[in-house]
Amino acid sequence: MITLKKLKWSNCFSYGADNELDLDDATLTQIIGTNGRGKSSIPLIIEEALFNKNSKGIKKADIPNRYVNSGYDIYLCFTKDEDLYEITINRKNNIKVKLEKNKEDISSHTATNTYKSIQEILETDFKTFSQLVYQHPNSSLQFLTATDTNRKKFLIDLLNLEEYVQLFEIFKEAARLSANKKAGVDSQIATIEKWLENNKLKDTTILPMLDIQIDTEKEEKELRHLTVELENISEKNKIISKNNKYIEILKSINIDEANNITAVKIESYDSLQRQEGELKSTITAAKALLAKLNKLGDHCPTCEQDIQREFKEELITKEITRAEEATLRIKDEIQPEIERIKDNNRDYERKRSIQQDWQDLYKSIDDSLPTSLLDRAELDERISRVRGLLQDKKSKLEGISTENQERATRNTRIQVIIEQTDKFLEDLESAKQALQDEEAASIDLEILKKAFSTNGLIAYKIENLVKELENLVNKYLAELSDGRFTLQFIVLNDKLNVQITDNATIVDILALSSGELARVNTATLLAIRKLMSSISKSRLNILFLDEVTYVLDQEGKEKLVEVLLREDSLNTYIISHGWTHPLLEKIEIAKENNVSYLER
Repeated sequence: MITLKKLKWSNCFSYGADNELDLDDATLTQIIGTNGRGKSSIPLIIEEALFNKNSKGIKKADIPNRYVNSGYDIYLCFTKDEDLYEITINRKNNIKVKLEKNKEDISSHTATNTYKSIQEILETDFKTFSQLVYQHPNSSLQFLTATDTNRKKFLIDLLNLEEYVQLFEIFKEAARLSANKKAGVDSQIATIEKWLENNKLKDTTILPMLDIQIDTEKEEKELRHLTVELENISEKNKIISKNNKYIEILKSINIDEANNITAVKIESYDSLQRQEGELKSTITAAKALLAKLNKLGDHCPTCEQDIQREFKEELITKEITRAEEATLRIKDEIQPEIERIKDNNRDYERKRSIQQDWQDLYKSIDDSLPTSLLDRAELDERISRVRGLLQDKKSKLEGISTENQERATRNTRIQVIIEQTDKFLEDLESAKQALQDEEAASIDLEILKKAFSTNGLIAYKIENLVKELENLVNKYLAELSDGRFTLQFIVLNDKLNVQITDNATIVDILALSSGELARVNTATLLAIRKLMSSISKSRLNILFLDEVTYVLDQEGKEKLVEVLLREDSLNTYIISHGWTHPLLEKIEIAKENNVSYLER
């Protein structure tokens, strides 16, 4: 159960600062005020808090009170099951949205994602919420006046049957793909069987060619080849030129040079540089100490005692030796090894570069292409010459040539058919097995598709729920119309028809007067909400009836109040200009200096 509990707002529409409304305070409350005071703005503020939009399509720039012009704030809290959710919205130059669950901030990084989280909690989309929470003469429940197909879709959304529709789409697409695959396999089988039937051989004897001295096969083959080359000469020459360029570049690359390079990897000389730095530091320190020792006389400047000459010379010799050893090590060990590594790395990089260039070019070369460009004039001349030779030979062959052609055609066909028949038989067996598997899958998918279609499980669920909805509608309608009107739902394929009866006479819903339609709409709305209370996870406690009573006579208003007062877990707000009921809680909207506020 979703229970909207408290709404606070500042500077929204015509309102000023610090407005507050306990949404679950009373079963039935009247909101009274003249035009322009903001009666109808309250449900719109709730819609903005929950969905970041409103059913009247008012733009964000028009929501702040233009006489205050300091942005706006909205606070809305609601409970779901045992959890308390609080939404805080502050909008000035941009929007800031905070969502808390049991005082813990569960907001997303962006306002858009936070609103998505709110809708996941509500489990109700904006359109359904607006139609079930806000009833207005110009924006009433569209369920009854919608098309038959859209009316059924409304129930699918309302009754949380969208999952069935999604499964239907999945199975529908899978069935379509299976049907396409099956059609493809059918076509493959038909093609193979037709080929086998058309190429069934009764005699596989290869006939010998007649002994003739003139053979035109060579000229015919050459003519065909030359004709194709002439047709594709430009493209072929481009390909040959490009291939020749690759060959020349490949020749220019000395791959032997790369192969002779012995370097096998990149080596690091970081540790050698560190050692060199340490040795240089040792040399610097030794030189600094030597300078001090050389400047030192025979007496210590600090204690004025004599310094032994042998001790001083020993220290000097030690530091000179240390500096020389470090210098020799840098020169003889460190620097030669660093140079060796640098040479190795340069050789290795060069080796890799040469090898990569050679491999890339080698892969790009087509060895089957000639190296010489085709000449159009030469091809024309060769074609003319070959045609002349062929014509001469054909004139001499006469009947013998014709017979040999027939024999050659027959023999070739036999050879090809013998070679291909085994392959086609193997393909045919595989295709038949694939068809059998696909037919089984297709049958299963069709069953699933029908089961989850709007004529399957959805229709079954709707048909059962519609009967309960119909009973609830007629229960409310009997009270609101003194038993005059009844409503009947008729489920037919993908459609849900509505039939209104006025004292046993069937009437079109569009022929009802405003007051009659208000009674039917209100009864249907209350029935849908009652049905949702028993089957839906997203039951709502709030209902705003905006100017619905103005089309009702006094008796109709009294009956509406009686019905609404008996509704459990429903907090209804009747918005009107001036009509009041003595037994109802009232909230009056006052306005001073272009700023509206609530009066109790």
